[in-house]
Amino acid sequence: MQSDVSRLLCDPLTGDLVILAPARRFRPDATGKTKSKSKVKPGDPFSPSALKKHEKVLAVYGRGNFKCTTVQNIFPVFHEDRELVGHQEILVEGARLQPFSVFSVGQMEAVLKAMAERSKILRRNPKLKYMVVFKNEGREAGASQIHPHSQIFGVSFVPQRLKQLQARRRRQKDAFTKLLKEATAERIVYADKLILAYADPVSRFGYGVRILLRRRIDNITLAKPTELLSMAKALHSLMPLIRKRELAYNFYFHDIFADKNEIFEIRFAPRPNIWGGFEMDSGINVNPVPAEDAAREYREALSRASR
Repeated sequence: MQSDVSRLLCDPLTGDLVILAPARRFRPDATGKTKSKSKVKPGDPFSPSALKKHEKVLAVYGRGNFKCTTVQNIFPVFHEDRELVGHQEILVEGARLQPFSVFSVGQMEAVLKAMAERSKILRRNPKLKYMVVFKNEGREAGASQIHPHSQIFGVSFVPQRLKQLQARRRRQKDAFTKLLKEATAERIVYADKLILAYADPVSRFGYGVRILLRRRIDNITLAKPTELLSMAKALHSLMPLIRKRELAYNFYFHDIFADKNEIFEIRFAPRPNIWGGFEMDSGINVNPVPAEDAAREYREALSRASR
């Protein structure tokens, strides 16, 4: 139906872009927080039995009892052959209804490996220019399903905000060095010889963390297996505090295909505070947690969990 076709709209006064995606309103909601009007029957759409019936399973990754299954999103914002060209996948993580925050390091590593493999495949699609890989966990972070999963969006255009980021980075030839210098001792949550995870001093969200490799790479497909393992360990180190505070969170990373000189990093964004009118109007976020305090809480929670 034409009424269900996504469209890109522009506010004539502010220039803000909005994607109108009517078909998304039919997504099932399994969080139990709201009454869903979905046309899909309630239940776990990502259970092993449901995945066996899914018509658009793209690939399965992993060995043993823990596998990651990637399926095409049946409630997409973008479409392969319509006005807003793009591709959307869901990466279903394991068979159990358990949050990502309780995954083992090995399970998190398996998820990151699957993300890297899917990224390699989407990068070959000539229709796509930009890709973002992200996880929403918790209602406040935008999750509508309890089953652990991540999402991958490939889009035929580069968002304006990222174009601005590109231009700013080009003007700062030492941008990567500046990021490394931000990882002061009092801000570090996890570090090894390959990676740094540190509380971001300019995070838009309280307890925000940047996960940065010690060597500069353009995108996740260039990460070595040992680096993917270090990323998993860094993510795992954040979870004791997330569980303690019962925080919803997102983590994400992007790739602009034509830009061969990006700085790959994982942005980890807990959602303890909800944006109010000031943030909505000004575009300036209020973060109530200094980076040094956030890092200390992460380290203390990790230390207690390790005892």
